[in-house]
Amino acid sequence: MKRLSIISLVLVLAIAFTGCTSEELKLYNAFEKSQDITSMESSTDISFTIEAEGLSQEDQQAFEMVKNSINNSKFNVNQKVTQNKDQTIAKGQIDLGFDIGGVKSDMQIWVDSDVSGDKPKLVEVIKMPSMLMSSFGPENADKQYIVYDVEKLLSQGETPVDFSKMMNLSKDMGPKLNEFLKNYVKNFDPGFKLVESKGNSTVNGKDLSMYQVKLDDASFKKLVRSSVNYSLDNKETIEFVKEYINLVSSAMEVTDPENVLAQEEIDKELKTLQENLPKFKAEFNKFMDNFDKVKVIGDKGIVIDYGINKDGYIVYEAGSIDLSINIAEIEKAFASDENNEAPTAGIVKLGVNYKTNIKSINEKLNIEIPQTNEQNSISIEKLMELDTIEE
Repeated sequence: MKRLSIISLVLVLAIAFTGCTSEELKLYNAFEKSQDITSMESSTDISFTIEAEGLSQEDQQAFEMVKNSINNSKFNVNQKVTQNKDQTIAKGQIDLGFDIGGVKSDMQIWVDSDVSGDKPKLVEVIKMPSMLMSSFGPENADKQYIVYDVEKLLSQGETPVDFSKMMNLSKDMGPKLNEFLKNYVKNFDPGFKLVESKGNSTVNGKDLSMYQVKLDDASFKKLVRSSVNYSLDNKETIEFVKEYINLVSSAMEVTDPENVLAQEEIDKELKTLQENLPKFKAEFNKFMDNFDKVKVIGDKGIVIDYGINKDGYIVYEAGSIDLSINIAEIEKAFASDENNEAPTAGIVKLGVNYKTNIKSINEKLNIEIPQTNEQNSISIEKLMELDTIEE
């Protein structure tokens, strides 16, 4: 089980590091090393700010209704993960805390995964707030958990999925994905320096080597444009996507005669996709030409700081994302020639701040998965069968 990044942008940045500078190599190596962690604990705090200016009176009234809730919202995510060295057996626990406009709530999630044997297992147990459980009907009001057994859920779909094949796919694709990313990193150059060393700092009593990723509006767009264009031109990227799609389709249990030709259709679509890549690339770059006219990253930019400990692991991460959305500029940049409507006035500014601390790397951790039964839980399949959810 890999550590999940809170901000998806971090994943994009992680694969964008080139081998051009020592700073970028050191940070990428730390990302790569984190994939071999067998246990860890992390705590993440997330907060949001939102402001607006120049809105119409009607839009401003609607905006004020959500402004206070968002500005006072806080989220806390505590994770605990253990797995074996082969990464075939894993357990995870996530404690989520919410404070939205002064209304506090929490929930917990446990994950139990085992793909080491002939019968793979992937079960999630979710402890929901009691108020939400009550909304699933009076018969479920006193229950604590929702059980999500992936094998049972996949086997009941319109096109059943061979769960063993699907889990083995996940296990087999891991090394291939890592190799693909290594090659991507070696060859992709965004055209500017992405990572800067910030020296050493003491964080939570530990001496850490600090690195910073910083993007303004122009460099963010340049990164998006160059990474997409590189991927479309890179044969390895196309072949990797094709292999992944083919492996996923092979896990489908095709028994209906109407679906026998499913693989042929997939092959046909993949061939068409590859033939249309030049056209898609041209359309994408035309979109980016218009996108360049619109400012979406605010003056503070996107700033992410990473702290690497003496063992080479990332143990600290703090980020801020400043978005500035000029609605009129967006409408003007992407409006069709036939559109004669006046653009919507107003600028919406959204800020996201988060901080993550990681500890207990490769230490012995205990994760207890709750024991569930019909009295204290409801399966996700039965939940989906409910005709209505009580208000």
